[in-house]
Amino acid sequence: MKKLMAITLSALMLTSTVITGCAAESDAWKSNTGTVNLDKMTVTGNGISISGNVVKIVSGGDFEVTGTLSDGMIYINSEEKVKLRLSGADITNSTGPAIFFDNAEKGFITITENTKNTLTDGKEYTVEEADAVLFSNDDLEIEGDGTLTVNGNFKYGIASDDDLKMENGKITVNSNEHGIKVNDTLSVLGGEITVNAQTGKGMKAELGLVIDAGTININTPENEGIESKGILTVNGGEINIVAGEDGMNTGNPDTTTTEETTETTMPTPPEGMGERPMRGQRPENGEMPTPPEGMDKRPMRGQKPENGEMPTPPEGMGERPMRGQKPENGEMPTPPEGMGERPMGGGFGGGFGRLDEETAAAHAITINGGKIHIIANGDGIDSNGNLTISGGEVIIDGPVSAGNGPLDSDGTMSITGGTVVCTSGAGMLQLPRNAENQNILRASFENQEAGTTVSVKENESGEEILSVTPTLSWQALIFSSEKLVTDKSYTVYLNGEEAETVTIKAGTTLAGKNGFGGNRDMGKMPGRGGFERNVKVKVNDKDIKFDTQPVIKNGTTLVGFRAILEALGAEVSWEEETQTVTATKDATKIVLNIGSSTAYVNGEEYTLLLAPEIIGNSTMIPVRFVSEQMGMDVGWDEATQLITVNSK
Repeated sequence: MKKLMAITLSALMLTSTVITGCAAESDAWKSNTGTVNLDKMTVTGNGISISGNVVKIVSGGDFEVTGTLSDGMIYINSEEKVKLRLSGADITNSTGPAIFFDNAEKGFITITENTKNTLTDGKEYTVEEADAVLFSNDDLEIEGDGTLTVNGNFKYGIASDDDLKMENGKITVNSNEHGIKVNDTLSVLGGEITVNAQTGKGMKAELGLVIDAGTININTPENEGIESKGILTVNGGEINIVAGEDGMNTGNPDTTTTEETTETTMPTPPEGMGERPMRGQRPENGEMPTPPEGMDKRPMRGQKPENGEMPTPPEGMGERPMRGQKPENGEMPTPPEGMGERPMGGGFGGGFGRLDEETAAAHAITINGGKIHIIANGDGIDSNGNLTISGGEVIIDGPVSAGNGPLDSDGTMSITGGTVVCTSGAGMLQLPRNAENQNILRASFENQEAGTTVSVKENESGEEILSVTPTLSWQALIFSSEKLVTDKSYTVYLNGEEAETVTIKAGTTLAGKNGFGGNRDMGKMPGRGGFERNVKVKVNDKDIKFDTQPVIKNGTTLVGFRAILEALGAEVSWEEETQTVTATKDATKIVLNIGSSTAYVNGEEYTLLLAPEIIGNSTMIPVRFVSEQMGMDVGWDEATQLITVNSK
């Protein structure tokens, strides 16, 4: 036993020696301390020298930098770790980066407490390997309690080809393109970070972006505020974004989908049709396409074809139930997972959920805490994977455009905790469809001017549980909070005046004008309550002509089914007896019934905002729903009154 103990003790001592030795070797760089005086262009320490206006560091070490360099840079090329302590440094380089970590085991920037530091570049670079004022080819860490201002006139402010960790300090980045760009993972653990990016994104990471603490203020007038091509996770901190496009987003055009479709799918067909025409439409030149052979005189409802033959229904669809009738065996199609209690008549839940699980998780946005305030012209939060909000406070102001929405997800969407407040246009509203979500109130009104305060009070106690004053005009309110209690009554106020009283039900409660501002006079009203204007439709840049001009009802655009589906490359059939339209393209099959708000995509059940119907001699169906289910992008140009449907 004593021998065994001795052997064990010896092994532990040996292991300890090896570990201690490795740690000592790893930290050896710290013993090489030195200084860089930019006013006098003098340096101390090993492996550091001056060549013209360039300070060169070729050995690991910890160097304090002071003074002003009017046109030069600090250049690092070492196999070891290098730390620069900025202690009142002002560096300008008219032809390249101010600080360039060309090679290092790891780079550190420490901003010395109570000092102000500035890094600036020019509009053109002669250094091809770098594209940011503070640039690193390797991992970079920024810390300290001082102030750092980065002025990027060429492209980016701060960039790393590997990971970037920002721990603390007061950092302001003014950039021409992206403010902070990272090829791997960007981690924010604290500090106060302000980014003003003229044409680019505020923060962009290729693999992932995690925010744990700190204050982040981003202004991107022409682009997204925060983008991660991988995951984006917010655990805490305060984030304020003003963006010309999306506030926060993940994913990219290469996002894959399930085998059901070979094209990238779009988010859930939104309530109100996203970038859709306002009420009313008419084909560009009024000419109608030549109907396919044998279809010259399609039967009216209740009328048989001239030859007495009916179209052959698709396989498995032989004798489908009539509207309101159950199948003979009493079984209805099984809804997809998470489709249990979707809001009826209120559009679709957050995302089709048609991404495979791995892809949806790889591009997920997860908000566990913190305070987020977004003012966006594009989507407020746009996930090309799953979108999960389980805590914190999320306030989204905008977008106004009908083609974007405050919440957008290609995967599944869930709100299980925290407070979510969205005031936006009503054209594209996505909501979670999982029954396990926190209660949600969705209220729609006629257009409200910017500065209109919306508040919500619980009627029994009189407690005000919400009060926000959007800076943009809006039509729709999305509000989710633990304070929205099932079966309790609440009143929505606009500038202090009672607008709507509603009793909350489990899941999503709809209130206000379901037509999304639909009481406004939008033009001539044709039969069945639709509106028409001179709207054009193009599929892959080709004009589409319809027998009956498109109709908008309750914010949804209906178009002639055969013209749009055949333009999308789908095989189309019509079953008169059951009033059924079936469209098949590749592995996607869509089934619509006249008068029914239930649609089926590959057997999965979806709830339409507006049911297909027959107007005049034409069967009319929702253009955005069928287009996006077939993997197309749908856009709307208000100025030209044009709906565009394009392949991805």
